[in-house]
Amino acid sequence: MDLLERARALAACALFADLAPAVVIRLAERARFIELAAGERRSTDDSVLVVASGGMAAVARGETAIDATVSTMKRHGGTVTAGHVVGLIRVIAPATPVVELIADRPSTALAIAFDDVRDVLEEDPGALSALAAALARSLLEGAA
Repeated sequence: MDLLERARALAACALFADLAPAVVIRLAERARFIELAAGERRSTDDSVLVVASGGMAAVARGETAIDATVSTMKRHGGTVTAGHVVGLIRVIAPATPVVELIADRPSTALAIAFDDVRDVLEEDPGALSALAAALARSLLEGAA
């Protein structure tokens, strides 16, 4: 996945949709492309994950056994699909539980190290405001 494809995947995500193109490009430059086969696992130990395609079951670490199946993880957690961001809150609140993920079908994602996300947001207060507004909208829509 080249730089423009990574930028498009980030811009397609509701949380990043209102960021200035230059900010999206800076995040895309730092993003690492990941391909996951069905059953492959990842976590948010050190990175924010942006799902580009496919889907994954997600659960907070400790909510299920380390070797839990997809169905068990979905039952105790949830599902993330293209456009979802996982682990972003850990950028500002590192004590937040790590999220464990398992691909329920072939999937792709972008991984951006916490420090890289933090650096980009600190460089541009407008980006931080846009992200905060998108998070607030997401929370309010979820509460409705």
